[in-house]
Amino acid sequence: MLIRQLWAQNQLLTAQLALLQERIIQLEGRLKLNSRNSSKPPSSDGLAKPAPKSLRLKGQRPVVR
Repeated sequence: MLIRQLWAQNQLLTAQLALLQERIIQLEGRLKLNSRNSSKPPSSDGLAKPAPKSLRLKGQRPVVR
């Protein structure tokens, strides 16, 4: 009797795992969408990365040769 219960539980969990794996694939696909590859407006893309700061120290002039 115990073996049949464990087998049934295993079948149920295997089916749930397959459904959840498919859901993960769908959600990861949605994460990759932006306004360039979907019909979403550009305002939904989020903020761009800030411009890199200069590596030059304040007050230091670039050397011109």
